[in-house]
Amino acid sequence: MGYDVDMKRFWEVNKACSELDGNIPRVPVSIHLDGDWICEYLKLDNAKYYSDFEYQQEQRLRCNEITEKEFAYTIQPSVDFGVIMDSSVYGGRVNYESNATPTLKPAVTDPSEVDAFVEKMEKVNILEQGLVPMYLEWREKIKARYGIKLTYGGGMKGCATMLGQICSITNFLTWIVTDPGEVQKLVKCWLETSKRYIKAIREVTGYPDNSPGFSFASDVAGMLSPQLYREFIMDAEKELYELFAPGPEDRRYYHADSHMLHHLDSLREIGVNKVNIDPYIEPKQILDKMPDVVIHGQIPPLKVLLYGTPEEVIACAKRDIDQAGPGKHLVLCTAGSINPGTSFENLKAMCYAVEKYGYIY
Repeated sequence: MGYDVDMKRFWEVNKACSELDGNIPRVPVSIHLDGDWICEYLKLDNAKYYSDFEYQQEQRLRCNEITEKEFAYTIQPSVDFGVIMDSSVYGGRVNYESNATPTLKPAVTDPSEVDAFVEKMEKVNILEQGLVPMYLEWREKIKARYGIKLTYGGGMKGCATMLGQICSITNFLTWIVTDPGEVQKLVKCWLETSKRYIKAIREVTGYPDNSPGFSFASDVAGMLSPQLYREFIMDAEKELYELFAPGPEDRRYYHADSHMLHHLDSLREIGVNKVNIDPYIEPKQILDKMPDVVIHGQIPPLKVLLYGTPEEVIACAKRDIDQAGPGKHLVLCTAGSINPGTSFENLKAMCYAVEKYGYIY
């Protein structure tokens, strides 16, 4: 299949279209190729990529030469620690594997450890914990070498996912039933630690005051019933939104790769206005529950973008554009992360689809 798209011009127009509040001609596309995709494409040692500054930047620039040639897509120098940056402040040891993204050893392995863990977290210097010192060191190197100033603090892992990293997902999902009092203590610890963490890292990295908004990424939330989410998690996440995204127009973004249809009422109630969730549902199902939301999606990352044909990608993109309509409710992307192994052909098909069907504003 041919793609009659000038990709360099495409990304120039796309940048202007990303401001949905403005006078824009078409639906924007969002593509983010993370470290897992880079490592798979270049057949890299994941452990070295995520732990070695020189190697990581060298491989990002190497990959950038390829993506620029393939579809004018830029990969810049950055700090990439996978999905464990935020939760590393709780003390779990980092596990690096040559063929997988980094993980953390649980910091709490038994409910009897919770009280001592909470007391310890109340006293720690948050900027000296986990991967934060390494992040700050790498950030300074990138600023000195490439002139890129990285800021941090626009979002973090959500409460359920963070507790799953702190004590393991199995333990968290078990204890929320068998030891609810201890889980409540962990939720409170997460909330208070998160306030300190976000304030501290925003200050030290110069996060802009004129960029109000906050994002959660919490796949594990989808594993909870609506009742358990409301009882344990909802108020804590709402409090962080109200602290860091207090205005009615401020960004309140929620990401979850898992089933989330059962939580849409709760997300609406806590003021979520942007979602990247649930590859198993369509835009119309989200908009039925959250009519004012902006959907970042809704292409399934596995079934369609990774394993589907370009024609299937285009058909899915057209479906999303049609269902979201002309009200600026859609940023076309995957409902979840772009999986390692996803082809350039299918990524270009996303861009082709909005050029063909997305000029609706």
